[in-house]
Parts: sequence; C-alpha cells; structure tokens
Amino acid sequence: MKLTRGADYGARGMIRLAQDAPDRVMLVSDIAAREGLPESYLAKIFQELARSGIVRSHRGAGGGFSLARSAEHITLRQIVEAIEGPIALNTCLEQGQTDACERMGVCSLYPVLKQAQEQLLSTLEGTTLAQLAAESA
Repeated sequence: MKLTRGADYGARGMIRLAQDAPDRVMLVSDIAAREGLPESYLAKIFQELARSGIVRSHRGAGGGFSLARSAEHITLRQIVEAIEGPIALNTCLEQGQTDACERMGVCSLYPVLKQAQEQLLSTLEGTTLAQLAAESA
C-alpha cells in the first residue's frame, strides 16, 4: 500500500496550516510556496478537506483556509480518508464488504490483513495534526 501524492500533499499542507496559522486564515498559495507543492493541485486537495469538514474555506478579500477545529482534534486518518476515501488493504476489508469474497471462511490471508489494517488505522487515528505540527517545527 502506498499513499497517493494527494494524501501526501494534503497532510503536508495541513501540517503547515497548523504550524503557521492555527487560528487564522492562510492562502493556499502561501502553503504551497512554503512546502514546495503545486498550488493548483493543493487547492483541489484543500477543497476536498473543506467538503469533509476538516478545514474551512473563506472567500473574498482575506480568503483562504483555516482549521475547522483544533489540530488536537484532527487525526491523520481523517486527513487521508478525506482525500483518498476509506482505507482498506483488500476488498474483503472494505466497510460493508464482509461477503465480497467466497473464500472468506477459509482464507488464511484474511486474519493477517485484518490485523495489519487495524494496526494501520489505529496508528493513523492515534496521530493528531498537533503532534505532526510539533514534530515538524
């Protein structure tokens, strides 16, 4: 499994927003410049984050983006899933897909993948934007 470029850029942009403007509005152009990211792509990613309620979009003069809640209440899992959708290591582990495979009852791979996914999700859920911002400072 590999994070998409969008998830990577989104996480990096969110970390920069949490560091530089935790209680303010920041332009995507400033975030992109500080992180060396393509501005137009980052703007699309931030629109996804806004639709998910992780950031707020502010229009007009002084517009840009701000955190929708404190960085302590935003997890890396929320950021990644806002951009990529639900995380699943295999089809049989997708939400609501427990009958997606006819080998489910006899598959020796399923319990291993399930455990790996649970550990991955736990790590992402247990990592807050505030932690990431502090470690990157």
